[in-house]
Amino acid sequence: MSRVHTVRQGDTLGSIALRYLGTSSKWPQITSANPQLANRRKASDGSPLINIGDNLIIPENQTERPSSPQTAQTFRVADGEEDIAIIIDGKKYIGFTGYELNLNYDTFDTFSFSAPYDQAMIELRDAIVPFAFKPCDIYYDGELVIKGTLLTPDPELNDTEGEITLQGYPLCGILNDCTVPPTEYPLQAWGINMRGIADAAAKPYNIPVVFDGDIGPDFTEVSIEPTEKIMSFLTKLAKQRSLLFTNTKKGELLFFNPRQGKAHAQFSEGNIPLLSVKPKFAAQGFFSHITGFINTGEEYPSHSLTLENRYLINKGIMRHYSTNIDDAENERDLENAVRAYAGRMFADCVAFELNCDGHHNERGEFFKKGMTVCVHAPTAMITRETNFIARNVKIMRNAETGKTAMLTLVLPGSFTGKLPEVFPWE
Repeated sequence: MSRVHTVRQGDTLGSIALRYLGTSSKWPQITSANPQLANRRKASDGSPLINIGDNLIIPENQTERPSSPQTAQTFRVADGEEDIAIIIDGKKYIGFTGYELNLNYDTFDTFSFSAPYDQAMIELRDAIVPFAFKPCDIYYDGELVIKGTLLTPDPELNDTEGEITLQGYPLCGILNDCTVPPTEYPLQAWGINMRGIADAAAKPYNIPVVFDGDIGPDFTEVSIEPTEKIMSFLTKLAKQRSLLFTNTKKGELLFFNPRQGKAHAQFSEGNIPLLSVKPKFAAQGFFSHITGFINTGEEYPSHSLTLENRYLINKGIMRHYSTNIDDAENERDLENAVRAYAGRMFADCVAFELNCDGHHNERGEFFKKGMTVCVHAPTAMITRETNFIARNVKIMRNAETGKTAMLTLVLPGSFTGKLPEVFPWE
């Protein structure tokens, strides 16, 4: 958890890092968290000088282990079930009346929990001061789901009772909000691959970066603008390397190559646990031709590559979309980048929202983001058994509907760059 240290006589950045982070060599983490030190004079070891009375933010030490739900002191905040537990400051809170775990395949997870805001919340009330950004661990049936950060709580009071909603995201969610600190700017890279760029961009906030799969070739030259959010910058580069991103359960930033596995769950119209299926089509974002252009400059001729959406072309429909590919050096790079853009077009334009009873498949396995799901629902325009990828899994419980899950399903080629040959309604 981040803390504040007031500098005293004899303190150095090295001694402060040793005290809070376990080793004096981690002083750059403290510097990165305190941009006010950017223009200070430097000591012999390169660290900026600090003054008595300075208030320094001490970032979370990632080597610290999360509290165990079994060992933490337990507090019941309401009369709800105990399937969800939140650990904040070593205290375990259970009994929430409702919750929502939003598990995302190609962005970060989020969570929210609700409970009556009454005297039973006194312990939790002390832990959720606005803008405290408290680290927390979310457990479902005793298993860690998200190691994250609480955002500002959302209390509501009416004539008869009060309710509070806690919400947050994984530790790496801060990269969606923040820019590179002045102490790290300018952040530029020449001849560095996606791993090196991501590590450099995430380092100021002490966020570990994990890769699962091929990271692709080096980038020739990239740089982030001072006002650009870190994750917006990294997302543009990831698209050019056919990479998706999400978070791990530990709150790390994960880049990965999409893969399709065997069906984790099967749903059929008219059969439990399927409750409903609703198509989510976006016609205005659906194009017949997707063209990528390389910005080569004046010394080299411009180059482009176009992928065709045969579904529209065969119907005689022409709708063009073009995009610039910033760092493709050859035909292979350009094709990979354009296929990635085309795949995301299908993910954004052809989706199905499936609601089902419970949080587990027929084998008792917890629903998870990225799983393969087989669906047959003719009334919802899935006229043949079709495998989908769960882009989003929303795990919910409330007093009205009990335990339900909502899966946002997209075509498998949406993330592999393989354009679909047949659609579910054909």
